[in-house]
Amino acid sequence: MTRIIAKREKNKLLGGRLLSLLSIAFILTLSLFILFHKVTGNIIIKGTKFERKMDHDNIITEIAEVPSDIDVIFILGGGRPKALYEPPIYVQQRCDDAAAIIRRNGHDDNDIPILALSAGTAHLPQLLSSKGTPVFESTSSAAYLQKKHNIHSNVYLETTSYDTIGNAFFARTNHADIVGWRRILIITNEFHMARTKAIFDWIFGINEDSSNKYELYYFSSKNVGLNESALQARKEHEDQSAINVSTKLAPKYQSMKAVWKFINENHDLYTAEKLIDIATETKSIRNEALEASYGGGDNKI
Repeated sequence: MTRIIAKREKNKLLGGRLLSLLSIAFILTLSLFILFHKVTGNIIIKGTKFERKMDHDNIITEIAEVPSDIDVIFILGGGRPKALYEPPIYVQQRCDDAAAIIRRNGHDDNDIPILALSAGTAHLPQLLSSKGTPVFESTSSAAYLQKKHNIHSNVYLETTSYDTIGNAFFARTNHADIVGWRRILIITNEFHMARTKAIFDWIFGINEDSSNKYELYYFSSKNVGLNESALQARKEHEDQSAINVSTKLAPKYQSMKAVWKFINENHDLYTAEKLIDIATETKSIRNEALEASYGGGDNKI
């Protein structure tokens, strides 16, 4: 009888310990979930893929919805132009939307500054002029605005960046911080919007003094000018980049100095050592569908 009671007591003790361990495991799992949700924001992981659940605050799809008191319009570059006046078709759509926003009140003069972004892309060689000098993506956007929409004044160029992180960083440090633009409309296509918003919210959301608070709005241009395979390749590329920004970069680099350090010491497109490696590279693995989405090959529908 004594043995039976002792065995029961032992089982109760083991059961209690097991319950305690399960409770601890549950609490840890819940804590990790909450922490992960804070880091990833609106990106939900499912298996080996992730599903974007983008925060649509401040994302605009209708020209009439754009605030009338914005300080500047940023037009993101998106790939190598075919010629000076011919950026990729989807970038032309971005420029068309910017022009329509400026002209919506019937004004012929451009009273809203435009900053065209991007020097080029890492995915394709640079377009060269007849003199052998580079034709920047932002230069092509400005040329298109001149030729198609007769917009000649109040257009500025950012000619340092080769990716969306660079777009945001150099647009802020070389232009917005200095000029005082605070209410900013950022234009890109739908396929590029999640990554763009994640990056610009991160870079422009770093407030190291109260005078540098930004109010960002995003205009989503239609996906045009890409065939199905190019569009799919680009979406997959953007998805991978967006989750990297949300889960790794934005939580880690929380000051402008830290972002500068990351760009100049770790980023493949801006670090001296890595750029030298790229310049001496003789062979690279090509993704023709992805290249097509950046202006290479036959990417028309």
